[in-house]
Amino acid sequence: MKLKSLLSLGDLKTSKLLTDAIGLDNDVESAMVLEALDIEHWSKANQLILTSFYAFEGITEEKLEDFFFKMRKIGISGLVIKMDRLIKTIPEWVIELSFKYEIPLIKIAHDVSYEKILLAIYEPLLNYQTHILRTYYDVRQRFTKLERQSPSFKRIMEEFHSLIGVPCSLKIIDKQLDFSCGEIPDNQVVTDRIEFFGGEFTRNDYTQLTLFSQHTGKSQQALEVSLFNPFSNNCLLLIYHDHKEIKETDLMIIENTVDVLQEKLNTEFLLKKERYECLNNLADAILQNTPENPEELNSLLKEADMNHHKFYQAIAFSTKDINNKLQKDKVLNLLKHLKTHSIFFDHHNYSLILFNFDQDTALTKSAIRRVLSTVLEQNPSMTFAVSELKKKNDLKEILMECLDILHFSEQFYHDDVVELADIGIFRHFIRNDQLGLIEDLVPEKLLILAQNNYDLFETLYQFLRNNRNYKQTAETMFLHSKTIRYRLSKIELFLAIDLNDPLQMMNHEIGTYIIKMRRTAFEKTNPTHKR
Repeated sequence: MKLKSLLSLGDLKTSKLLTDAIGLDNDVESAMVLEALDIEHWSKANQLILTSFYAFEGITEEKLEDFFFKMRKIGISGLVIKMDRLIKTIPEWVIELSFKYEIPLIKIAHDVSYEKILLAIYEPLLNYQTHILRTYYDVRQRFTKLERQSPSFKRIMEEFHSLIGVPCSLKIIDKQLDFSCGEIPDNQVVTDRIEFFGGEFTRNDYTQLTLFSQHTGKSQQALEVSLFNPFSNNCLLLIYHDHKEIKETDLMIIENTVDVLQEKLNTEFLLKKERYECLNNLADAILQNTPENPEELNSLLKEADMNHHKFYQAIAFSTKDINNKLQKDKVLNLLKHLKTHSIFFDHHNYSLILFNFDQDTALTKSAIRRVLSTVLEQNPSMTFAVSELKKKNDLKEILMECLDILHFSEQFYHDDVVELADIGIFRHFIRNDQLGLIEDLVPEKLLILAQNNYDLFETLYQFLRNNRNYKQTAETMFLHSKTIRYRLSKIELFLAIDLNDPLQMMNHEIGTYIIKMRRTAFEKTNPTHKR
């Protein structure tokens, strides 16, 4: 209750306010008779202090000022001094301290007892609290009836709107969901936010927002409540009130609505988890434990809604790295937009999404890069394996292909989006689990060159990449073509090879790419070790 409302009740009507309009909007939640000046040990915010003037007799000005300072710091609602029949006036220095520390000073006649004062304070407070609690109970009953119908978010917000009487919205931001009721201006930006104290019956944290609409050019007030739940990382309830005072009964409506929304969000999380486990088990049965029986496979594909077209293709990525794991949900959501029909398979080391579509709309590396452009820019170490196009009978090959590509890329980085065809002859080493034998393809002197003189090795690598063209190699490395020729002569001498001998160059070209891919893979996973 506000102080100004309290002073208009019962025997407090005879009181006299000595500090003009200071603190009339202070909240009053309790009252206490002054026992000692160590107010910090027994008083609390929004409390009205009652005392006789005798409590201040014999106190030094320093101690009295300290008392007023502590009242201000605690958040005392006001100071009520009950006059004695022998003391008719309050000294000016007490009034001055009240003005200085903005403590409402109220003078009460000597014939008004403490009991009457306390009764005048607590009776309306108790009645008001009863009213608030009754509001909470009535709203709770109304929502209980609604919950029996398993309402949607939209239905809950419609009920809330009818109760609160002002525009409101529920924003589940990370799911791109917005449920709004009432007229809310478009293109609003937050220009200010301050903490809002909800009162003794509220459990949630509130923030008062000042919003500016770029569409209407007007400002608006809104109360914001964050809903913390396992379903959404960023969920907000907003109540737009146009500078209207938020009553505690309104807060009871909001508190009830938050409870109902939390229950709904928790239910959605459990349903999502159940669906996730069901779909993941289906994907596991289709990809990892593919049935040999065609009828059984057809049954699984039908259950997964993946039997609409003849062809299948998958994209997989490793989740061993913590950064990749954090990006998993974002990546899967982006990839789902590539095709209409898809199902994902989540393993503790990798994630895969399987698509079902027509042959003429097969996935391309450029399309995948376009969809994942932001992810690839922020996570340059990520590699996405793309399977070949398969028919239903070859589904069991898809997972193995993707895992082979990822396994190869961990040791020999080739690109951010890789198909099996990109790996070429190395695919045979992967399938037979003989990646270690690839090192045997590297000539010993070439390995020494890469270890002891990387500039020369890089020159050879760029020379091979540019189709053994001296001019293009020079342009790529920003060097003169004579410098390239000089370096290649040194390389030719050190390796004891003829750059024009096709067989010798084939062996050294394979070795060069192996060393380069191995080094790139190491630098991707250990960025601080880059040369």
